[in-house]
Order: sequence, then structure tokens, then C-alpha cells
Amino acid sequence: MTLQEKRAQMLSLVESWQQSSMTQNEFARQNHITLSKFRYWVHKSRTLSPESVSAIPSSGFIRLTGSGPLPEGNNQEIRLRYPNGVWLSLPAGTPVSTLKNLIDF
Repeated sequence: MTLQEKRAQMLSLVESWQQSSMTQNEFARQNHITLSKFRYWVHKSRTLSPESVSAIPSSGFIRLTGSGPLPEGNNQEIRLRYPNGVWLSLPAGTPVSTLKNLIDF
């Protein structure tokens, strides 16, 4: 497995975990990876540049620009997950400026 394939696989796992309601520990155990390795990839997913993220298919990340509402797609909500594990669900039409304020607290 190449480095890029491994990266894509691990970021896909992080995305799956973010969509789940499991703790990092539960998710890592269920997927047979060490908690420390999983936490590394969770952290890595937060620090990747937009260019490197866009090179990985279906990463689930979007770039926030402007101040208007996000375009509505198939998703009916926007979910933010803070490092302390708190989830915040917002309507899909929430303005970008509001999201930026919630992210840069």
C-alpha cells in the first residue's frame, strides 16, 4: 500500500468516525487500530492543507469563503465537532460567517 493510499484510507476512517456517535476509543477498537494511531490521524485531518485534502477523494472537507449561506446539497444539516467531543448541528443554510465564528472561538 502506498503512502497516499494509506493516507486516504485513514482519512476515510476519520470521516466515518465523525459521522458516527462513537468515541475515538470505541471506533479504534472496532476497526482494529491503536488509539494513538487513530488520534494521530484525527489530528492530521485537521491540519492538512486544502490542496492536500482536495487530492484525496471524498474527504468530506469544504472550504469556507465569503459570508453568505452555504449552497444546499443533499445534506440537511452542518455538523461541527469540537476537539473536546462536543457536537453542534446547524441547518444547512447557516451563513458562512456564523460558521467561522463558531469554529474560531
